[in-house]
Amino acid sequence: MDWQSEISEDETPRKSPQQPPLPEFLKNEEHYQLIIDLCRALASLRQYSDALEVILLTLRLTNSTISDKQKEELRGLGAQIAYNTMDPKYGYGFARNIVRQHPHSMAAWNCYYKVVSRFGSRFKKHPKFLHHMRTQKDCVPPMIMLGHQFTMLSQHQSAAREYLEAYKLQPENPLINLCVGTALINLALGHRLRNKHQCIAQGLAFLYNYLRICNDSQDAMYNIARAYQHVGLVTLAVSYYEKVLTTQEKDHPIPRLPYEENFSASDNYHPGFCSLHREAAYNLHLIYKKSGTVDLARQILKQYCNP
Repeated sequence: MDWQSEISEDETPRKSPQQPPLPEFLKNEEHYQLIIDLCRALASLRQYSDALEVILLTLRLTNSTISDKQKEELRGLGAQIAYNTMDPKYGYGFARNIVRQHPHSMAAWNCYYKVVSRFGSRFKKHPKFLHHMRTQKDCVPPMIMLGHQFTMLSQHQSAAREYLEAYKLQPENPLINLCVGTALINLALGHRLRNKHQCIAQGLAFLYNYLRICNDSQDAMYNIARAYQHVGLVTLAVSYYEKVLTTQEKDHPIPRLPYEENFSASDNYHPGFCSLHREAAYNLHLIYKKSGTVDLARQILKQYCNP
C-alpha cells in the first residue's frame, strides 16, 4: 500500500502566510529615505537594474505600509532610472505608469518613448497602451504617436486622421501643422485618391501655417521646399532651398530631460548643429543635376557640402 494515499487533503500541511521581513521598517521616514538614497546611489554607479529591483521589491513588500505619495515618489524615481538603462524590460512598467499619472506631460511621454524604442518594432504592449491612452479625447501625445506609426506603415489616411484630431486641440502647435501637411501630401501621391490637387493644396496650407507659426524659420522653409520637390514643383522648391541657404540659424543646445546624467557644455554644443545648409544644398544639387545644369550642381556641392 502506498503510504501517501493514506493522507487526506485535509491533513496536507499548509504553509503559513509569510510575513514580510522588517514589516515596520519603512514606517520610519528615515528608513524610507535610506531606500531612496540607496537607489539614487546605485543609479549614479550605473547599476540601473539593481536600483530598479530594489524599487520593485520595496513596492511589492510594503504595499500597505507606505503612503500613496511615497509610492508615487518611488515610481517616479523608477521612471527616471528606466530612462537611462539600456535594458528596457525593467523600465517599461515605470515609464508607462508615469505617463498614466501625467498624460499631458511631453517630458513624461519622451521618457516613455525612449524606453519603448529600445524594444524594437515588435513590442506588442506599446500599440495596445497607445490605443488605451487614445481613449482620453483631450490627450494629444498618443494621437501624434499613433499618427507616426501609421505614417511608418504608409497608412497616410489614418495618419492624417490622427493628426487632425490633435490639430483640433492644438491648432497653433507647429509640429502638428507640419505632420498634417506632410500626411495630406503623402496621401495625395497615392493611387486611389481622386481629388489629388485639392489634397495637395490643403497640405500646403498646413505647411504655410507651420511656416507662419515658426516665424519663417530655416527648418520651416526647408520642409516646404521638400514638399514642393516631393510633388514635382521644382521651381518653387528651388526658391525655398535658396532661402534656406541665405538664412543663418542660431545654434541651440541638444535637448535633455531634467534628470538625465550630467554632461559638459562641450558635449551639448556642436557648431552648426541646427543649420540645414548642407541638406538644402544637397537637394538643390539634385534638382540642378536632373535639369542638366551639372556645373551649377557641382558648385553648390563644393560650396556647402565639402568638409
